Amino acid sequence: MGNKKDINLLPEEYRSVSPKVIARKKEGVKKEGILHKDVSDGIKGLMDMISSRVATIQYEKSKQKITEFSKNLKYRLTGNLQQNPGVKINLIQYLKNHKLRRLEKLLGLQKRDLIVSSKMNYMYCTDTGKVVIVDKDIGGEPCTVTIKESHKVTIKSVKFFKDNPFIFPVFNEKKLVGDIVYVDTNEIWYVDKDEATLVLFENDEPVFLKIDLKKLRHNKSYKELTNYLNNHKMLYLNEDLKKMLLEDRGLAVEDILRITMSYIIYKEDEEFRVILLGDNKEIYNEVKMHKLPNVNEEAWDILFSREIYDYIVKNGYSFDNFRQDEDFIEYCQEIGDRKVCVMRCKI
Repeated sequence: MGNKKDINLLPEEYRSVSPKVIARKKEGVKKEGILHKDVSDGIKGLMDMISSRVATIQYEKSKQKITEFSKNLKYRLTGNLQQNPGVKINLIQYLKNHKLRRLEKLLGLQKRDLIVSSKMNYMYCTDTGKVVIVDKDIGGEPCTVTIKESHKVTIKSVKFFKDNPFIFPVFNEKKLVGDIVYVDTNEIWYVDKDEATLVLFENDEPVFLKIDLKKLRHNKSYKELTNYLNNHKMLYLNEDLKKMLLEDRGLAVEDILRITMSYIIYKEDEEFRVILLGDNKEIYNEVKMHKLPNVNEEAWDILFSREIYDYIVKNGYSFDNFRQDEDFIEYCQEIGDRKVCVMRCKI
C-alpha cells in the first residue's frame, strides 16, 4: 500500500468522487462483480485525473504569467513600476512562484504533484503516497510545511533568505527581535540595534546564543557584523579555541578578524597574526604579517589552506603581491622586462 495516495487527506470535493463512493452509489444497479473492482486502480485513475487537470491549469496559468511578465519587463527596467501597478502585481506573483518552485525542489516535489492551491495553503500528493501541505502566512509566503509519509507526520518551519528556502524544526520565534541577516542549514541570525541572537539547531533542538553588539562601531559594515557574529559562534562551538584565544592569549573578540575551521586571523598591535590549524584543530603554523593580502575573505580561505600555503612558502612568494581578478587570485613576477603571472587560482 506504500505506493498509493492517501485519499483520506484530500479535500471533501475530491473524496466525494472517489471510486468507493461511486461504487456504493451504483450498488443497486450494477452486478455484484463490479464491487470487486480493484480499488487501487480506481484511486490511481482518480489521482491521474486530478494531476492531469491541475497540471493543465497550472501550465496555462504559468504560460500566461510568463507572457505578461515578458511584455512588462521593459517598464520595470525603465523605472515605470509606480506608473504601472499591474506590472508590480505581476512581478510580485512571479517572484512568489519562483520561490515556491525552489521550495518544491527542496522538498523533492514536482509541479505536477500539486493537487490543491488555495489562499491558505498548497497540497501535494506524490506517486509514492507522500502528502505535503505548505501553509502560507498573511503575505502569502510559505511559512510551515507538514509532511506525511506512511504513518509518520512531521512539521517544519520555512525560512527564505535571498529567495533560497531553508527548512527548520518548529521553534518559538515570539521573543526574537530584529532582522534576519544570515541563514544556513542549521542556523538563523537575528540582529537588533544592540543585540544579536543566533539560533543554532543541535539535534533538531534550538539553542539561542545572545551576542552584545554595543562594542561594535555604529556604522559597521555587513561583513564586519557577520564576521563578528561568526567569531562568537565559532568560540561557542569550540571550547579549545575559546581557551587558546581569549584566555591564553588574552584577546578580545573584537580583535579577531576571522575564525574558520582551518585558520584564524587576529590583530596584534600594528601587525596581523595568522594561525593555521591542522585536522584536529591543533596549531599547524603561525605567521606574522604587516598587512594582509589585498583580496577578499573567500580568497583568504584559498591562500591559507594548508596545501596552497605550503606551496606559496616553498616558492618564496610574498603574500603582499597577491591580487584578485574577479573570481581568481593571481601572483605576478617581473621576469626580464615582462610581468608574468606565475600563479593563478580560482576562488
